[in-house]
Amino acid sequence: MSIFKKKIMASAERLFTEKGYEATSIQDIADDCSIAKGSMYKFFPSKEDLYIEILEDRHQTMIEETDRIHDNASLSPREQFVEEIAYQLGYFMSHGFFVTNSRRELPPQTNDRISPHIFRMRARLLNYNRLLLIRQYGEALEPYGWDAVIILNAIAKEYLYLITAKSKPLSVRELAVYIAERMDDLVAGMLARGSCPMLTRDQMTEYAVDEPETVRQSMERCKGMVFERVASTIRELSVPNVRKRELEQVLELLKEEAQQEEPRRFLLHALLNDLGAEHELMPYASQMRMWVEKLLPV
Repeated sequence: MSIFKKKIMASAERLFTEKGYEATSIQDIADDCSIAKGSMYKFFPSKEDLYIEILEDRHQTMIEETDRIHDNASLSPREQFVEEIAYQLGYFMSHGFFVTNSRRELPPQTNDRISPHIFRMRARLLNYNRLLLIRQYGEALEPYGWDAVIILNAIAKEYLYLITAKSKPLSVRELAVYIAERMDDLVAGMLARGSCPMLTRDQMTEYAVDEPETVRQSMERCKGMVFERVASTIRELSVPNVRKRELEQVLELLKEEAQQEEPRRFLLHALLNDLGAEHELMPYASQMRMWVEKLLPV
């Protein structure tokens, strides 16, 4: 990569972090780099292309470095595990929050090219860390891999927030060791209990591929599982049998309407309101209501 290109990307990353994506113009970046605006377009056709390249470059750097740690034969598996956690913490302290902060300021776009890139980065990182955990704790963790990696990322994210936003004086090295120890406790508990995982491979299919699903594709893949769980829950409700039959009829109507080429929004909401009236069914009704709002906006 040329010196000029590196200079432009470094300047853009800093400005995106400080001002936000929308408030930063190509002219701002050109002025900060002390180069002509026209010269910017020789390297990046648009601000969107510049942003995407920063995302990809930073992510690739992180993966290359974590791979280097993993391939370091002088480190024990445990030391590699802690080193990879420490590196990722340091990486996100330096780069990760500019993605979150500036991305939040982007307005909705019908032709948004940035969201798929962010999704792919997240999918790659989740998969990488899921395999990292399985490598550390063994194949017995595989059924719980998605749950474990979501918890790992959530723990790291909250501590990073305290360090970066609240200026808590925490050592990255000590935090990496602490997180590794907490994952030891968590995984031991998961394996000892033998409970069913919350997140199954089927539920996380979109993260196992390199292209994001649309909302409709995700709904089509997941709704069968949701319908099955609703049906099972209805059978176990402590309500009169006549009410169970009513709810089963509501569920059948909901399935039929969802299969229509142009589902009627008002009917879907009415049926979901009926399901959601039962406390045990409320979470499923809320999830399907979100699908309706996304797919059939007013």
